[in-house]
Amino acid sequence: MSNSNLILAETEPWVQPTAFVLGPFLNFLSFAMLCRVVASWYPETNLNKFPWNIVAWPTEPLLRAVKGSIPPAFGVDITPVFWLAIFSFINEILLGPQGLLVMKMKYGI
Repeated sequence: MSNSNLILAETEPWVQPTAFVLGPFLNFLSFAMLCRVVASWYPETNLNKFPWNIVAWPTEPLLRAVKGSIPPAFGVDITPVFWLAIFSFINEILLGPQGLLVMKMKYGI
């Protein structure tokens, strides 16, 4: 008898490295957008100074791309919340417990 929880299915060679890179990348972007939400509560925050520049520089192009498309809600810019939701959704769909890449690694689907 073998324990099926420990056996990973044989799958394409790109799946595991993709999951290995995509997980931290999506987590960093989600954290960066969460930091942008918190920074928006303090208008005097200078995003060009350390430590805010670590999260501002990678996220600014994404925010600028959709800023005109998403109207402010009650006078508050919600584009960081939009991107946070997108990154969380992609992370869950691909790398969550029932995620596509996880299922491919476990069962070779």
